[in-house]
Amino acid sequence: MKNKSKSSKADWSKGPRRKAIVEQRKYLWYPEAIEKYASWMGLKQGMTAIDVGCGLGYLGYVYWPYFGRGGRYIGVDKTDKLLKDAATEAKAWARGGKAEFKIGDAYNLPHEGDFADWVMCQTLLMHLERPKEAIEEMIRVLKPGGLFMCKEPDNVSAALSRHFFSAYQFSDKECILQAKIQLTINEGRRKLGRGDQSIGNRVPHILSELGMKEIDIRMNERVHFLEPPYESEEQRHLLQVMKRQLGDEKETRYWIEHAREEFKAGGGKPVDYERWIEIMDKFRAGAKKQFDREEFAYCAGLYFYIIKARKPK
Repeated sequence: MKNKSKSSKADWSKGPRRKAIVEQRKYLWYPEAIEKYASWMGLKQGMTAIDVGCGLGYLGYVYWPYFGRGGRYIGVDKTDKLLKDAATEAKAWARGGKAEFKIGDAYNLPHEGDFADWVMCQTLLMHLERPKEAIEEMIRVLKPGGLFMCKEPDNVSAALSRHFFSAYQFSDKECILQAKIQLTINEGRRKLGRGDQSIGNRVPHILSELGMKEIDIRMNERVHFLEPPYESEEQRHLLQVMKRQLGDEKETRYWIEHAREEFKAGGGKPVDYERWIEIMDKFRAGAKKQFDREEFAYCAGLYFYIIKARKPK
């Protein structure tokens, strides 16, 4: 058996983290894109699929129409509370096949080798200290010719890009400072064993090193934007999420202190971090005023990849 993960023991079953895994997945991928990805991956009814780091079973729910008839979905996660909730939710969507959930570790999956037709994960590798070992373990449980699929972001590149906010116009110097902060935080995450937020664009190379074939990659087409009068359901959802995130002082401070720890571990200067907080406080104040007047506008693309590969026969 391989050693268990030394990565962060953060509890994703409650608090701000639980809210994140629910809210961030809604409207994350265009529905019409999901159908195209299913065809691109060659999904077939009756497949046996393992979802590593399944959380609440999001990937099972999204792709069930394309493999679930006579199929089997096995969600694996280390958090018992999430698995229990996922099993309850699955009763509503896992019809015509079987969905089950197991406690497990990404480095030591509870399955024999050459077991599954398809192994998948989403936003898992970015939190792992040793993502290559986790991918190797996923490959182990795949049948020869089986499908590997992951969806992982490059949040560092996203943070370095210039988004549009009507509430605050970030100066060039402020953008440079923000880039410095985000790069330092990501370095700190790696040093603390909490993963790499820019893992997405490295996965194809890792798969190649592990001998996988038919490697291919796509980028999420989704663009998040808000424009009054917020006509679509997606915009109204995003607006409510941003209102809560920017208006909930307790949640805001939770993420600030979490990032401060990583910034410090990355070797950042406290004065830079305090300056960044001052800038973000100004942004939040401006956003709250525009929320009240229903004037807030926003636009940003995503650096979020979907990667597939096949285990050699």
